[in-house]
Amino acid sequence: MIERRRLFVALSVGMLAAGLRAEAQPQARMRRIGYLSGANAQNNAVFLAAFRRGMADLRREDGTDYVIDARYANGISEALAGIAAELVATQPDLLLTAGDPPLVHLARMTSTIPIVFALGSDPVGLGFAASLRRPASNVTGLVALARDLGAKRLQLLKDAFPRVAQVVVLYASDAPGLAQWKDIEEAAPRAKLRVTGFELRQAADIEQAFKRSTASGAQAVILTQGFLISSQRHAIFDRLLRAKLPAVWPTDVHAEDGGLMSYAPSFRENFRRAAGYVDKILKGAKPGDLPIEQPVKFELVVNLKTAKAMGLTITPSILVRADRVIE
Repeated sequence: MIERRRLFVALSVGMLAAGLRAEAQPQARMRRIGYLSGANAQNNAVFLAAFRRGMADLRREDGTDYVIDARYANGISEALAGIAAELVATQPDLLLTAGDPPLVHLARMTSTIPIVFALGSDPVGLGFAASLRRPASNVTGLVALARDLGAKRLQLLKDAFPRVAQVVVLYASDAPGLAQWKDIEEAAPRAKLRVTGFELRQAADIEQAFKRSTASGAQAVILTQGFLISSQRHAIFDRLLRAKLPAVWPTDVHAEDGGLMSYAPSFRENFRRAAGYVDKILKGAKPGDLPIEQPVKFELVVNLKTAKAMGLTITPSILVRADRVIE
């Protein structure tokens, strides 16, 4: 009986001590991730959803292990600098962004807070990384552009619509848009196509660009990557539909949302993969030691619903090559 009491007391004391130790152990701190985009919340919803899926795959749950403080410029490039400054001032554990314009402002404002980008164009050329293999800075992530992408989009238009000879390129004034326009302009003679570029700095430029496109005899349009084009895509969809102009868009999300065609790496996949960088950095890895990754897979997406609405017929060879056809 006495032995049984002693055993009970020992077990009780042991359980109490274990409970006190558990209470004494600090809870894992919720990490704060600052997110900056030049577009709006609606445009970014699918990308942040992909990022959260990537984090969940790594057993990090939104609202439990981390929280995202998202800020948007809503297509107003002049607002980016101020919004970036406000976000950096909150001192998040890490900064996440999509492409070059937000990255430019964030990288100028902090050299200590880790920055991960999901849709970069040329981080080495822009001076944010010493090399793709070893950035040697507080910036790392994934590139969404590849050499000859403009040439491939031109050829795609020519294959889909063999009679097209005059192409208009609508490009935003930020770094990726300008780089893509130059790539397309260089590739045009090889594709035996004439191209004219129109720069978009604000939403009001869209209508003027289409008027000039009509005057120049445009038969097709290529749109480059950029937050202004992305945030104004529905207005551009409507204008293309009225003019019955075939167009190649810079992301699969645009084709899913009503664009005729897109040829690009999956932006969703890049955001999902960005979670791997974030996870490693939150565990202690240095951004400068993590190699910048380039796209490995490109998808051709064709929206037949849009083609039908525009009264366009896409050649069968393009439909056979398409990774996805939206009907």
